[in-house]
Amino acid sequence: MTIALSVIGLGKIGTSIGLALREYSSEISLTGFDREQTISKKALELMAFDHIATSIEDCIKDADIIILALPVDEIKITIETIAPLLKPEAVLIDTSPIKISISEYVQRILPEECFYVSLYPTINPSYLHETEVSIDFAHKDLFQNSFIVITSSSNTNNDVIKLAADLTGYLGAQVLFADPYEVDGLLAAVEILPKIISAAYIHALVDQPGWQEGQKLAGSSFHALSQISTNVNEREFFGESALLNKENTIRTMNNVIFSLETFRDLLNNSNPTEICNWFSDSLQNHNNWLNNRKSAVWNDQFDGDNIPTSGEFLKRAFGFNTKKANRKNS
Repeated sequence: MTIALSVIGLGKIGTSIGLALREYSSEISLTGFDREQTISKKALELMAFDHIATSIEDCIKDADIIILALPVDEIKITIETIAPLLKPEAVLIDTSPIKISISEYVQRILPEECFYVSLYPTINPSYLHETEVSIDFAHKDLFQNSFIVITSSSNTNNDVIKLAADLTGYLGAQVLFADPYEVDGLLAAVEILPKIISAAYIHALVDQPGWQEGQKLAGSSFHALSQISTNVNEREFFGESALLNKENTIRTMNNVIFSLETFRDLLNNSNPTEICNWFSDSLQNHNNWLNNRKSAVWNDQFDGDNIPTSGEFLKRAFGFNTKKANRKNS
């Protein structure tokens, strides 16, 4: 049996999913859709999908699995649009950096006979230097040597979790099961906050009288930090990620403010040793992270025995054979 899998949103993540799954064409039929025709055309040129849909309805009407790889500000309206059109026992998968808020929305609107699970893909360390999120930076091996985080609630169907785990393996990544509340907290720090800091840095400079001349001196350091703000998680309503994960975002912002105040105090006290140590600690921590990330060897590897994956689940028919009461999940 061929599984019909559709991807909505053909940027870096969505198109990379298509490219990674093309080698399983005997098992998975791939359909892609993006509201921007130029992006759809590019995905077609890359041969990332078997079929590029011309409408969102065409994309999902026969799909067994629907993966949303969308800007955060388009997720809810997309779910609202497609929910009535999903066929029974279809599995909806979201890949955004927002877990609890999206999950709660899905729980309210998804038909009871459909399923939902959330993924967050990390990327191959070979591509850490590529901060851009457009289709031009899609890669077949984008998820190799990385984790894909699977979040679900206690009443999520086990077969759906197994399917998500098998899909992760097909993409070339390792599975990491995690609590969605914890993931929201972590992603506020490592995904949302860097973009806020970058935007705040730009505001702090360009709003000053000296920027007219200062911009002439701005070079690689300015570009490296300010560039982060251009790779936002939204297409139009910028900042929605922070709003949907407000408490965690504010908490991590306060941590950064405290760190800046600490360094300001060191400068005020003119203590060169402490200032040097402050920078040295930062450099060492960054290097430790980068080395660990590149080697993909962690001391706290997840023991996946609790939710085994057969590696063959996608090859089976979808009849989850679950009671109706268990079909609603978040």
